[in-house]
Amino acid sequence: MPRYSAKQKKMRGKARSGRKYLQLYANIKRSRAYHGLSCYARAILFELIDRHSGINNGMIGLGVREAAYELDCSQSTASKAMRELDDSGLARPLTPGVWRGKRATEWRLMWLRCEKTGDLPVSNWEQRTPHSEFATQYTKVRVVEHNDSLSSSDGAQTPNSSMNESSPSSRGGAHIDIYQGVRRLGGSTEPATERPLKHSPEGPKGCSKKFGLSDDERIAAMKATERRLKAEAAEKEERP
Repeated sequence: MPRYSAKQKKMRGKARSGRKYLQLYANIKRSRAYHGLSCYARAILFELIDRHSGINNGMIGLGVREAAYELDCSQSTASKAMRELDDSGLARPLTPGVWRGKRATEWRLMWLRCEKTGDLPVSNWEQRTPHSEFATQYTKVRVVEHNDSLSSSDGAQTPNSSMNESSPSSRGGAHIDIYQGVRRLGGSTEPATERPLKHSPEGPKGCSKKFGLSDDERIAAMKATERRLKAEAAEKEERP
């Protein structure tokens, strides 16, 4: 060990005694109890740590008015933060303060041994989830089963489409044209409930892909349906 002179030892003692630091264990800082505190409650906790001399745990004096002065807030805010700190279990008031007697509340830091009662410290604190694990819970991609696409690989319309049904007529015997309106069997046309599409069903210019049936195919399907309906009506009339 290096040898120091009496003057150097005296200077080293002054340097050590002149500096003070606040100590908060990592398991306390990472606990759920500390993580659930508000900013004012955390500030009061550090005020209690600052007033701990090493031999006065359980007798650390801090009142509402002094806490409000140190935190630069109202007394109601300081009182609420003290109750929040007491509920967390990190610090507990052992002796309540007396306003008329001008005696502040005496606190105990629960992770240290109590010099007033001799109670052992609380060493087991539930740790909160780290931010890295908390963030990965929302980055996992959920596997969702998708339905089959409406179009096949060669670009042709699949039979699942409502526009490729074998019977284009509705239950009431009316043909519904999505572009022109509702056409009855007699040939009259009623206006459609929806506005006609502004764009052509064939898509923009230069696009050769067709959408749905052509006009000739639609007219042929409508005539076939009319013939089928007339044949069914004739069969009903012939029946006794």
